[in-house]
Amino acid sequence: MTKDYKIRNPSITLYPFHLRDDFDEGFQAVAKNAQDLWEILADDIGKTFNIPELQSLRNHLICYQNGQYYPSGEDKQSDYQELIASSQKTLRFQPNSQPDDLQLNGSIYPLRLHDTYTADLTLSVPTQTIPITQLQHFNPNGCLLPDNIKPSLGQTLLLYAEPISFDNYRRLADGCIQALWHNTPQPVPKLIAEGQLLGSPIFEYDHRNLNPAQQCHILVWLKGDPNTLNLPPSNFNYYLINLLFSHAKIRFAFAKSRELYREGQRLTSNIEKEIPQFTKIEQEPDAESRLTQLKQLLARIRTKVFDYTKCLSLLKENSNTLTVNTNNYREILEEIQKLTLADDNLDFLYKFLNLAEHDHQQQIQADLNYLFASQDLFQQMIATIRGMVEIEQIESDRRWQATENRQSRQLQEALARQEAAQREQERQAQEQAKQQEAREKKRERRLEDIIFFVGTVIGASGIFGSSYPLLQETPIQWHPDALLPIHPFVGSILWSIIFGIAIGLVTLFFLILIRKLLES
Repeated sequence: MTKDYKIRNPSITLYPFHLRDDFDEGFQAVAKNAQDLWEILADDIGKTFNIPELQSLRNHLICYQNGQYYPSGEDKQSDYQELIASSQKTLRFQPNSQPDDLQLNGSIYPLRLHDTYTADLTLSVPTQTIPITQLQHFNPNGCLLPDNIKPSLGQTLLLYAEPISFDNYRRLADGCIQALWHNTPQPVPKLIAEGQLLGSPIFEYDHRNLNPAQQCHILVWLKGDPNTLNLPPSNFNYYLINLLFSHAKIRFAFAKSRELYREGQRLTSNIEKEIPQFTKIEQEPDAESRLTQLKQLLARIRTKVFDYTKCLSLLKENSNTLTVNTNNYREILEEIQKLTLADDNLDFLYKFLNLAEHDHQQQIQADLNYLFASQDLFQQMIATIRGMVEIEQIESDRRWQATENRQSRQLQEALARQEAAQREQERQAQEQAKQQEAREKKRERRLEDIIFFVGTVIGASGIFGSSYPLLQETPIQWHPDALLPIHPFVGSILWSIIFGIAIGLVTLFFLILIRKLLES
């Protein structure tokens, strides 16, 4: 039945929100994928709809230079910066033919809000009446859905149309959603709220997906008052885009907080698993092994507790982010409320504000209280282990010092023994030298005696030689006769011997005397 519904002047506006900055890398550090939003809008969406102006988007952005991403071209201090270099700040598209003879018009208004890139990308078919089934041409193959746009903070789609043929606003809105999701892999979002804005009914759909990059938030605004588009002042779009930005930031912060809480629980479990190790180490009998294991346990727990503390810090930051953006959301919503009509109903927007102010904040605070309680326990655990390490270290140092002293004494004793042995060796060497010298002197004396003996022999030989003529003069009678006188030769020999002995004794006496004088 809904396929027979018809609408006029339909338009769909994409509000993607993608982080430009990555605070994990430093203050105002540009995220590694910051330019992805502009690349997808130009290369994917621009080609899908065959929009030359959108395909050339990079040439018009101040954050690009010569076709390359150049974030330094932006004003780093600006909280709201228009990124189109021209004075118009909006890049408008020429009419473009689409299937079923649709003449597609549109524009893009790129912005930087604080640390986030966003845009108002509007595609419309003005002055044409179409069956709602042709809305599939506004989102072929789900090209405008989060799976394709990949905004890190999420996105909002706003569909506006003038009902022509329908029986119920709610069923018409549902039919529009069904048509937009034709041939798309994502499930169709569910209606979560409805209200009235500037005299016209508005319906809110969502997947309720906690992952901001996959959540599909869509508003269907159906004209119910002829003056709906003529009522909002020029700053209405400014408030709307900032409201949706705060909406995305709140959802992102809460989703991130749940992720961090689960990480905190995981770290808590890992740290608690170390407690039995502490008890086991206390029972280790070997002191050095106990000290080593305590140090290793302390290093492991400190690393895990550091990660745990960092997780807590990030969770606290997300709580602050949620608080700041909740306050911004409330202030902007109050400004929008001032622009509405008396019979408008913005309860669906206040419902989200109430969810952020109470449920989200209370949930994060409960998570923080739980994790902070565990942090105190872990800090006490570290202090206890550190104290035991210090005690064990002191005792180990004492044992080491005692060992060092003992080794030092042993070394000194060894050195003393070595010195004594060396002195003994020197004494023995000196003794051996003296003995050697004595032997040398003895050998010299023996040599002298031999020389003396040889000299005596030679002298005796001389005497014999000199007495030999006597032998010739008086031959010796070889038959002994006691009556015969001593032969002159024998007498000469005897007297020579007696003389030689006498001379030798005198010489020996003087030789001994001289030696004693020299030795003294």
